[in-house]
Amino acid sequence: MKKILTGIITVIISGFISVAPAFAACTEAELKNGCVSTSILEGGCSCDSGNGDSVIHILDLVVDIMTIGIGILGVIGITIVGIQYLTAGGNEEKTRKAKRRMFEIVIGLVAYVVIYAFLKWLMPGMPN
Repeated sequence: MKKILTGIITVIISGFISVAPAFAACTEAELKNGCVSTSILEGGCSCDSGNGDSVIHILDLVVDIMTIGIGILGVIGITIVGIQYLTAGGNEEKTRKAKRRMFEIVIGLVAYVVIYAFLKWLMPGMPN
């Protein structure tokens, strides 16, 4: 089971890494002026105007990537626990473990939603 989960996570991470360079959006002039390519999700270029916009833009990108990762891992976790619950076959120990894992996944997702809301409140300049 760990080998399957490790394989799935590796495929997802390698997908992010292999797609990133394909959408370079900054021109050479922008890169020389200190701009940073943020093409992983938005296909944009972030330049520092002196008021911290580029930092907020990059932090927003990081939060977006984390949100996607948490969502993917949540779906994978719920699917795996659902399969474990279905294949428990009336065994109370396996059923209890599956319910406990499901509870932990849901608590983790709720905790991330609270952290996400706190980050949006902490950095009001972040785009929604």
